[in-house]
Amino acid sequence: MALTTRRQFVQQTAFAAAALYGRPINLLAETRRIFGASQQSAGAIDSAVIRKLASQITGHVITPEASDYESSRLIFNRAFDQRPAVIVRCASASDVARALDFGQSQSLPLAVRGGGHSAAGYGGCDGGVVIDLSGMKRVEVDTGKRVARAEAGLLVRDLDEATQRFGLATTLGDCPTVGIAGLTLGGGMGALMPKYGAACDNLVSAQVVTVDGRQVEASQNSNPDLFWAIRGGGGNFGVVTAFEYRLHPVSEVLAGTLMYPAERIPEALQAYVKFAGAAPDEMAVTGLVSRSEQGARFLLLPLYCGQTSLGNDLLKPLRAPLKPEEDTIKIMPYLEAHPIGMPRNAYAYFYMDLILPELSEVAIAAITTAIQDAPPRSTVLIAPFHGAVTRVPSSNMAFALRQRGHDIWITGSWSTPVEKASVVRWIKALRANLQPFSHGVYVNALSETSDELVKTAYGPNYARLVEIKKKYDPTNVLRLNQNIKPDSHRIIKKPSR
Repeated sequence: MALTTRRQFVQQTAFAAAALYGRPINLLAETRRIFGASQQSAGAIDSAVIRKLASQITGHVITPEASDYESSRLIFNRAFDQRPAVIVRCASASDVARALDFGQSQSLPLAVRGGGHSAAGYGGCDGGVVIDLSGMKRVEVDTGKRVARAEAGLLVRDLDEATQRFGLATTLGDCPTVGIAGLTLGGGMGALMPKYGAACDNLVSAQVVTVDGRQVEASQNSNPDLFWAIRGGGGNFGVVTAFEYRLHPVSEVLAGTLMYPAERIPEALQAYVKFAGAAPDEMAVTGLVSRSEQGARFLLLPLYCGQTSLGNDLLKPLRAPLKPEEDTIKIMPYLEAHPIGMPRNAYAYFYMDLILPELSEVAIAAITTAIQDAPPRSTVLIAPFHGAVTRVPSSNMAFALRQRGHDIWITGSWSTPVEKASVVRWIKALRANLQPFSHGVYVNALSETSDELVKTAYGPNYARLVEIKKKYDPTNVLRLNQNIKPDSHRIIKKPSR
């Protein structure tokens, strides 16, 4: 199969944030036609109040009358078409504090946007205030201490480019256009996770603006309870404006794609499970079962950050017996190792997530059967949990996914309302089939959230998160997120028999 054909195939598959994707939807008019624009108009706010806010900040206040409003209000997932009353494009932590005060004084909902990739649409809102951090992109790399200090508006590619100038990296997502803020606050999975832990495991400190306008540091020595909570607990406790990450030496890696035809999917999945179970920390390998207009395929996307000759030896079981119809694995700079087809343009998508402690024959059969009848541009992404991320005690921070297993992202995209209904039904049906074998979910991989799913994501850490939420945001000002409610002090238990 020619490389161009493979690129076309990969670009027709869809999975969000850390996944390959389908066709982009770029035009606002088309977005409204296809996905049903919200007709809710922005709430009436005294123009003098808005002018006062604009005079108090160094950033930029955008209202529906502004020429850049239409482009500024859109988020990456075009399944959402929200119309905020005010967008505050912040330039500093002080701007964030004033935006928080403005939203509360006007009794408006508050959304916080970093990279805008929230699958559930939390980077926007209707009739409220969007605190837009996208203009805050300063970054500093301290090569002596091997740390990077990065503002919250940076995207993965921005931070990777800054650190790779010095042959350094930290764990970030595989999609270059994802914002580092939402990624890290939700945990932060990526190809370096088996070797160096999740993004939140590499967080040294953070600068946070609390809902009462205070600017505080969160670290092991300053506000350690807040530091515990933001490492996985999302944006529930304040607006994080800057991060300090631990860096590691990473330059050239062994990466690429192995692609197998539809008839080899069960066999290739079984080989993947065996391979992932024995993989060293230096080896991350993502499995991708996809369906496009050309049919179903299985892709393996390995990344090896150790001695490259050893990496090639490790990959032999995935090559010789299975005979992939395409093998593009080679030595390359880390910056070039993001899989081909990662989303760079906005589109409409839906996905759900679950964690399987093992990818059993029953689970493999469910995935294999489902992909045969999947709508085009549907995908099942399988990322193993092993190595460094599993050696951190689950009580060390809010991010509780520490058991060996596989993270399963079930995704799809669409271009008409009829297609959307079919995609969502297929995703929910496959998740329901796999649910009996699961033991958790990843909060960053949910297009729909519920109290039950949030509690499932945090497991035994949920009760402590509720107490910290009460301390830092007792009235739930920051609720447009995978929300930890401050009044959820009672964990619902099954009645005893």
